[in-house]
Amino acid sequence: MSMVPTECRMPSLYPELGRLQPQLILLAFFVGNGTLSQNAALIRRNLVRLIDKAVYEYSLARQTVLDQIAESQRSYEQMLGGRVIHMFGFTDHMENCLNATRRALDLLQHLRADLSAPAQDRIRRRLIESHAGSLIEVRNMFEHVGDAINNNEFGEGEMVILSYGDDQRGVCIGSNSLSFDSIATILRGIHEEARRLLEEPHPTDTP
Repeated sequence: MSMVPTECRMPSLYPELGRLQPQLILLAFFVGNGTLSQNAALIRRNLVRLIDKAVYEYSLARQTVLDQIAESQRSYEQMLGGRVIHMFGFTDHMENCLNATRRALDLLQHLRADLSAPAQDRIRRRLIESHAGSLIEVRNMFEHVGDAINNNEFGEGEMVILSYGDDQRGVCIGSNSLSFDSIATILRGIHEEARRLLEEPHPTDTP
């Protein structure tokens, strides 16, 4: 980690972005694919799972920050028994979050080509896309870090693992950074599109 956090600037996303998989299960049981094509229904299933995972992992990463702040506020007497470094888990959870989010973005792209799926909100899509570039750059950097090291893409003192930013407003790796606000914006947008897919009336065909 580049530093020990002194404040948490990660927007809280739960329970605002509640889990969608329970609703998906009910929809699949009572309605099935409805008016969605088979491919669109499969994309919806994976999209819902991935956005739930991304929000869950984001929330776990946020909790490690809160736990580390609480740890630093323990009394001297409490510290005598040893310190706990909660931030070791931050990178793992954030990598999981960004990986799931990247895959969800791909699924939204594929879904736009399926005419059986409801049209995605244009303003929301543009908002997501305006933040997605930085997320993709950061995700690609930690996914292909070996290549980046061999290609001398890391400058002196730059982090070679996904880390909590020095300004406490986001994450960084190498020369790439991504703000927590951008992550939250993307997750809210994807979650809303996934929720709309579940709320669309997709009745089964009647004889």
